[in-house]
Amino acid sequence: MNNKILGNLGERIAKIYMQMNGYQIIKCNFRSRFGEIDIIAKKDEYIHFIEVKTRTKNIIEAREAINKEKEKHIWKTAEYFLYKNRLEDIGVEFDAIEVYIEKNQWIINYIPKNIEK
Repeated sequence: MNNKILGNLGERIAKIYMQMNGYQIIKCNFRSRFGEIDIIAKKDEYIHFIEVKTRTKNIIEAREAINKEKEKHIWKTAEYFLYKNRLEDIGVEFDAIEVYIEKNQWIINYIPKNIEK
């Protein structure tokens, strides 16, 4: 399975997981000149900016692929999204979801507040 197909599958699984856990999906694959955010969701009074990492083998934790440079791009893209949509006075969280796919099963690891400014 190529990386694009694997990534798309992981994002679909992550979206279903989020919806099953009470999150309202606002936008997927939001792009700006600063970067891209995989999933933007709302739960309670918080907007969650979620980076999804998908792997077929658990050799290295997927979250380790979110380096400082990637975090910076996510922050700038999130700030742009909030500005563009005139969202003020709302809580913001930056989370990650790891999706491990092996054969016909998958494991989801939701990591709240993983990304720091």
